[in-house]
Amino acid sequence: MVMLNTSLGYLNGLIKKKLSLDELEDLLFNMGFELDDVKGDDIAIEMTAERPDLLCVHGLARAINHYLGEKPKEYKTKKSGYQVIIDKSVSMRPYTACAIVRNIHFEDEMIKQLMQMQEKLASTYGRNRTKSAYGLYPLKGINFPIHYIAKDPKKIKFKPLGFDEEVTAIEIEQTHPKGKEYNWIAKNWKKYPFFIDDKDNVMCMLPYTNSEDTGKIDETTTEIFIECTGVDFENVMNVLNIFVTMFADMGGDIYSLEMVYPDKRIDSPDLNPEKINLKKCNAEKRLGLRLSDKELYSLLERTGYIIKGNKIFAPCYRTDLLHEVDVIDDIARAYGPGNFIPEFPQISTIGNLMRNTRIETKVRELIVGLGFQEVFTLILTSKEEQFGKMRLEGKAIFLDTQVDKSINMIRVSLLPELLRVLKTNQHYEFPQKIFEVGKVLFPDKKSETRSRESTYLALIISNSISTYEEISSVLNSIFLNLNISYKLKETEDKRFIKGRVAKIIVNGKERGIIGEICPKVLDNFKLDNPTTGFELDLDFLN
Repeated sequence: MVMLNTSLGYLNGLIKKKLSLDELEDLLFNMGFELDDVKGDDIAIEMTAERPDLLCVHGLARAINHYLGEKPKEYKTKKSGYQVIIDKSVSMRPYTACAIVRNIHFEDEMIKQLMQMQEKLASTYGRNRTKSAYGLYPLKGINFPIHYIAKDPKKIKFKPLGFDEEVTAIEIEQTHPKGKEYNWIAKNWKKYPFFIDDKDNVMCMLPYTNSEDTGKIDETTTEIFIECTGVDFENVMNVLNIFVTMFADMGGDIYSLEMVYPDKRIDSPDLNPEKINLKKCNAEKRLGLRLSDKELYSLLERTGYIIKGNKIFAPCYRTDLLHEVDVIDDIARAYGPGNFIPEFPQISTIGNLMRNTRIETKVRELIVGLGFQEVFTLILTSKEEQFGKMRLEGKAIFLDTQVDKSINMIRVSLLPELLRVLKTNQHYEFPQKIFEVGKVLFPDKKSETRSRESTYLALIISNSISTYEEISSVLNSIFLNLNISYKLKETEDKRFIKGRVAKIIVNGKERGIIGEICPKVLDNFKLDNPTTGFELDLDFLN
């Protein structure tokens, strides 16, 4: 969820009908949003993040006007005759989409809303500027063509937004608020992308800040240049459409530019609406309604769709329409949640636990019956715990950014987490017998999500005389109660003492490992007592 902050007075100034707070709250509810907070005339509206076109009050006002009956319109562009030349050196952020808007009249509240929109778009749709970031500049003083190029930050000097004097681009990372906030994005960059006009005036340094000289909009600005840059072409084109259509709704005129890439030329923006394929019977079946064509088209227009004859088009600023069901969802919102008549289902449904849940519960009960205590550890852990202290090497899914540097990956094993629990509980009486049933995650390039999740069981015993025979008898009891045959096959594993470790084989496949923990591993976890344990993949039980 994303909060949109504005005032009722400002919003009412943008919509065709003046609304009271109660009327606005009811209207927002029907549209799928929520009036979250009211302080005097100031209001906070909770928006869903999949609608980036509504992350500014002007976009919300447009949606409200459509809901109240205003016909959606198509947006047109005029050719500016200008170019933006993209150099092949910007491989770290290779795509940009740009436009010019003229005849804009800024005032203080509009500038505040624009800044809010820019930040919220960058943090949501732009994934905290990692996927895309955006800049707006007064057109006055920009010399075309503009060059989008990567340069050595030590050799570039300019005055960043909010500064009174020039600094080197590399100093911006250390001194500018946005540089310090987002320098993790560029941690492996040797060069940084810049927008530089034809007279070598630096317009901005990505992904940080505009220039104070060329990138500051105020109430005297009437013409602007907009740039969206990122790692995904569709993403930057979508965001540009959101910006320019918002300005067009404010009375601005949109002008296109020619994007000159090393291998192609593209006119930007592209505001053509997208044809939507919708079967009315599917909408009626999902919603339990009977709709005439006229009723269907009217509902679609209330959510911003453009109707041409019997064809349906989505406006260019809608980025969230992935499937027919998304359009049906819009129809339901236009129809109004309160207008649906609830019906009791004609069949009874009885809920039940899934098979894997029942199996895991049985395993837990068995092990508790053997005198073990269950623990629950975090799925996020550290490479040092999972690999370093366990004397292993392996592949895992690592976190790209994290507040706590010691938490940097998703666990691939439960054993090191149990050893860490032992470490923090050595002041309690021994023997200590603990276990965990939990999820682990592995990289898997063949999977749709590039990952594979498994359910593991890990169990350890720690006391002055813990032996392989003791832990293997526990394993045998578990398999005996589950009526599953298994074999143990001697192996070598750096986590365990040589000659006191074995593979767990079920149905001819290796399913786990059992043995006496190696003293070097125990030393790494600062454990004094001998410790035995096993780890078992439970997925074969399903």
